[in-house]
Formats: sequence, C-alpha cells, structure tokens
Amino acid sequence: GGATYPLREYLQVAAIIAGTAIVSMGKKKGAGAPSSVMGVAFIMLSLIMDGVTGGVQKKLKAETKKAGITPKPYDFMFWTNLFMALTAVAVALGLGEVGTGVDFITSNPEILNKIVKFSLCSAAGQSFIFYTIANFDPLVCTTVTTTRKIFSVLLSIFLKGHQLSAQGWGGIGLAVAGILSEMEMKMSGKKKAH
Repeated sequence: GGATYPLREYLQVAAIIAGTAIVSMGKKKGAGAPSSVMGVAFIMLSLIMDGVTGGVQKKLKAETKKAGITPKPYDFMFWTNLFMALTAVAVALGLGEVGTGVDFITSNPEILNKIVKFSLCSAAGQSFIFYTIANFDPLVCTTVTTTRKIFSVLLSIFLKGHQLSAQGWGGIGLAVAGILSEMEMKMSGKKKAH
C-alpha cells in the first residue's frame, strides 16, 4: 500500500507478533512432540499475508476515498466473505468434497447446531475486525488481533491450568511490552494534542 510508519510503531508491532510466536512455540509439550518446522512456516506465512492484506486494504481505502466513496465495515465484510465462500465452494467442488460434507452433516445432525453457533460467533468477531479495518490503520488492526491472541493464551493458562515454559512467559513479556509501549505512545500523543 506504500504506507510508512515511524520506526517505533514497527518495533511495537514486531514485539507483539514475535511475542505471540514465541508463546506458541514455548508451550510445554509432551514427550516426543517438538515444534514443527511446518507450523513455524505457517505462522510466518500468516504474518506475511497479514502484512500484504493490510497494505491492500489501505490502498483500497485510499482509492475509494478518491472516488468519493466511504467504505463501511460491512462493505469490507460482505465482499471478503463472498469471495471466501466462492473460493471454498470452488475448492470443495474441485476436490469432490461437497457430497462428503453433506453426508457428514446428514448423518450427524447435532453438528449443524454447533456450526450455526460457530458462524454467529465468527460473524460477531468479524464485525469488530472490519470496524477496525474501516476506521483505523492496518497496523492498529494487526495490533488488536495479535493482542487478542495473547489474552486468549493467558485466559487458557489461568482458566484451564495449562503450563507455559520460561520461553513462553518471555514471549508474553515481549508482547505485553509492545502493547504497553503502544498504549503509552497513544496516551502521550493525546496529552500533547490538548
């Protein structure tokens, strides 16, 4: 998208993302369950795609603004989900999985209720994400989603008694430092504006 940010903002986001990756790799594992190279590769690919998506979204917002159109959060959500659904249908048809999926749901009707609940929760979560995309910077969206992941890990640790290695706690510390640094920067910016 061609956007540039101060070095401090890049470092804050890098700390949050790196902390999250370290936490993922620092979970205590049972015997014989090492971190997989493929898992780390998928994390890196996900982060790269987040960056690409953020740039494209910023460029799209700039182009629509030039055309005099203000995209609403649900515009982004609708078009993203439409193309995701079309892609999923095309892949399922191409792999011959549509019949298998329908057969599974037919033979396990209790799963349909869970799918509907999952879809409603996903739509609610996406509403917040697309609101953030439409009204803020891609960097803010990345920070919000990654911060949510950190708090999900902490909630899991405290509510379910999961164990975390020293490396994992170090990752949480790094991510929290990035979040606090960003909050401090935003708070000091508001004080200067008044």
